[in-house]
Amino acid sequence: MRFHRVFLGVLFACALLIDPAFAQGVTTGTPPEAEKAYDDAFKSMLSDPANLEKAFGYAQAAILVGNLEGAISTLERMLFINPELPRVRLELGVLYFRLGSYAAAQTYFNSVSELKDVPEPVRERVATYQAEIAKRQSRHSLSGSLFFGARTQSNANTASATGAVLIGGIDANLDSQFTQKHDNNIFLALNLKHTYEIDPSQADTWDTTVSNYISRQAAQKQVDVSLIEVTTGPTLVLAPGSDLEPRLRPYAILSYVEVNDVRDYFAPGVGLSFTAVLAPQIQSELNSEFRDKRYKDDNDNPNKSRKDGPELTHRARLTYAALDFMSFNAGVGMTVQNTREETEANTEYSWTVGFTLSHPSPMPFLRSPWATVGSATRAYSKYDTPDPTISAAERRQDKDWRLSLTEAVPLSDEWSLVTTLARTIRSSTLPNFVYRNDSILIGANLRF
Repeated sequence: MRFHRVFLGVLFACALLIDPAFAQGVTTGTPPEAEKAYDDAFKSMLSDPANLEKAFGYAQAAILVGNLEGAISTLERMLFINPELPRVRLELGVLYFRLGSYAAAQTYFNSVSELKDVPEPVRERVATYQAEIAKRQSRHSLSGSLFFGARTQSNANTASATGAVLIGGIDANLDSQFTQKHDNNIFLALNLKHTYEIDPSQADTWDTTVSNYISRQAAQKQVDVSLIEVTTGPTLVLAPGSDLEPRLRPYAILSYVEVNDVRDYFAPGVGLSFTAVLAPQIQSELNSEFRDKRYKDDNDNPNKSRKDGPELTHRARLTYAALDFMSFNAGVGMTVQNTREETEANTEYSWTVGFTLSHPSPMPFLRSPWATVGSATRAYSKYDTPDPTISAAERRQDKDWRLSLTEAVPLSDEWSLVTTLARTIRSSTLPNFVYRNDSILIGANLRF
């Protein structure tokens, strides 16, 4: 038996000396102390090649310097000497998992499960990795986010501060109950995305998204909102392997909106988006969407259906990653609403600029970088014809400023605390539509 172990030890040592995995060396940029520990571990293992503890120590040192192949070779030789080593089988499974060789990793994890007297912590780690492998090998994946919190607004009903309006071309003043009102609300936003790999070799997928938003006001119940929108369609990689990474996604849309717990509109539609990398630091996106909006009259709004009709939106956006921690974006948009009643038909043009800044946390107990996101949008909207119920002589034209600043504070890999300051300022050719609204939002975001 002693001769057998010595013989295996000699074979082990010879194999180490000629193994390409060892010749590969350590990863560039490895700290000197880790390199020294790696070299010392290798020398110690060579001096006593049949000592499994020294061999395992070398494998651990190899992992720390990034020589995963060398660690794998050493651990596999350990199993050649003694096949009954659950910890070694576990580590081999983990290493193959890190290399993306899920079939090999699963083989080792399964072999651990088949052994007797395996410590419970080892079995738990094996189960965790097996579940992750099953998830990654599946052609289906589900991801999403849940965002909830509270918001306060200076003008929740987007009404005039003074109450000065035009009615049939005559100056009038609204009753105070219809003027600007401060209010608070709670909200919940759920976003889900299901992805099915149509052709894994080409990276083509079929993506389905579900967005649900619910907002409930403390006092201004007439602006309570519930929204759900579903999109589904393929994402096609047009030129696999190209530096441009062009992707095309045609999709169907279905939207449903309630205001004050009554249906506002229902809108089926279609969309088309195209993304491409124009340069190593520049990402581009083009998007067009068509919706057929169908409003429903109710007791409080008996003429909503006059806004029935198609809505067409076009957007273009560029994102420039200036630095590892900072990016800028700019976009333009146009929305055309063709309605049953000409006085409701309008076209809006918008220009947006923004930035995203990642910066170190000022709090030592929160180590993940914080993110600051800012945006400014200038929008112009023009209505096709004057509305004689307001003014037969003046056609409505609005100009908006929409400003926002958000701070996202990661609390963990899944949870973030989000605070947003926002301001909307609208000027208009008609006093009925002039308003300003300032808001503060605080919420928690869960990613999964």
